This record gives sequence, structure tokens and C-alpha cells, in this order.
Amino acid sequence: MAETTLNEGATSLAAANWADATGVVDNGQLVINKPFGSGVPLTSSVDWSALTTGIDYLEIKPGASGTLGSGGSPLKIDADTDFGLTDLDGITNHGKVTLYLEAGGGSSRILNFDCGGGSRNFLVGGTFTTTTVQGGSVDANESTVLTNLDCYGGSGEIHYNATKPTLVRIMRGNWVIRRACTSLIIGENARVIYDPDDAASHTSTAVTNYGGTLDWRAGAIPTVTSIGGTLDFTKARTSFAPGATAFIVGGTVIHEGTGEVDLSNVTYVGRMSRSVGGFTPAP
Repeated sequence: MAETTLNEGATSLAAANWADATGVVDNGQLVINKPFGSGVPLTSSVDWSALTTGIDYLEIKPGASGTLGSGGSPLKIDADTDFGLTDLDGITNHGKVTLYLEAGGGSSRILNFDCGGGSRNFLVGGTFTTTTVQGGSVDANESTVLTNLDCYGGSGEIHYNATKPTLVRIMRGNWVIRRACTSLIIGENARVIYDPDDAASHTSTAVTNYGGTLDWRAGAIPTVTSIGGTLDFTKARTSFAPGATAFIVGGTVIHEGTGEVDLSNVTYVGRMSRSVGGFTPAP
């Protein structure tokens, strides 16, 4: 199917507002690269959950600006149709666009979601298999399942959901994580607040810090590796003992706070000892 582009200034995603006069259809290949909405959120014809297989992709490119969807009327669509290039199946937002997005209809899954630049993104339901963040912001609510999350910039908050992400890699940016992760990896240019909901299960979870700042407020993750960077427990809101399986520390500054967190499981790389810090200023 040929690619089609949303008309400049469009106030609806209805067929007439696309260059091919067809627009959002099964296996559609869609592009938005111009301002839309005429100064108000575009919320007309945004529920496409009735499609049989969903679209191949929607690319929101630089040049696009506006607000697509709203909290009550998100863009609701399925994007995992495998048209032979599965790495392209999905949705991107690299415009100056505020996007409210729900993976809905069909399998209620978006295979890939990627964002950057000046985008603001609210994920409000369904399953996102691979989410990559190069910039902008992302807020994933309690109804959104994330399988893999890679953050190379930007900021955001991942709210509680009982389904654990398989892999969360945060290399850059400022992030708040409120759900347990099977594997949470933190890079040296990242600051992460880890404050999971009290209902989160930390069975078979692990965190690896490669030099970033982990502001750890709750959650007894059993496997911990911290090579460089900072572990900050000064804002712990409950008592917990991380590292019951393994707690390996090398070259990490640990801010213990008031002793709310039991650090007795810590072991050191070789003959290293813990560097204990004092007050950690707010970011």
C-alpha cells in the first residue's frame, strides 16, 4: 500500500483529510509532517479500534505540530501488522506534537513506539512491545503494558502496572519508574527515581547501575549490581533490604539516609569498600 500524508490544518483523521482520500485503513502507511488541528486538539475520527488488522505505521515527522487526541479521546489504533519489515511496524512521534495514544483494536498492540525532539507522549492503554525514547517526554499510565523500554534521552514517568517490563534500559534523561522490572539497567547519564507501588512484586527482578544516579525509595530488588554512580536511599519511604540474592558494589557512592534501608547484603568488587556520601541535593 502506498504511503499517504495528512493534509495541513486537518481537524479530523477522516479519509477526506488525507492526500489519497483514504487515510486510516488496514495496512495503512501514514505520515503527518505539517501542522494540524488549527490550534485545537484533533479529537475527531481518532478511534480506529474497529480495523481488522490495524495499520502498518504512522510516522509523525519534524514539521508536524499540534495535539493529537486527548485524555478522554486518545488515538486508538493497532500497529503490528507485519508487512514484511516488522521493525517498521508501529508509531513514531518526532514532531512538536502532544500525542495521546492507546494500543487498541485487533491485538491491542503497538509493536514499536519511538519518540524524540519536542514531542510529549501519553500512553493510555494496551501493549507496547518496544518503546524507544530519544527525547521529549513519555507518561505511561496504569493501563499500559510495556514489554521493552529504551531511553536515550528525554524524561517521563512509568506508572504502576502489575505486568513487569522484560527490559528497561535508561541511558540518559530523568525518569520515574513505579512498576517492578525484570531487568532495569541505568547508564551513567541517567537519573532514575525508583518508587514502585506497594503492590509491585520484586520476585526475579534485577537492577544494574553503570554510573547513573538511582534515587531508590522502595522495593527490595533481589539482584543488584552497581558499578560507579550513586545509590541514593535518603528518600526511602519504607524499610526494605535489597540484594538478597546478590548486591555487588564497585566505585559507587551510597547515600544511606536515616538507615531505613538495610544494606547488609552489600559485597564489594575485590578489596574495594563503600564510599558513603552525605546529603544529596535535589535535581
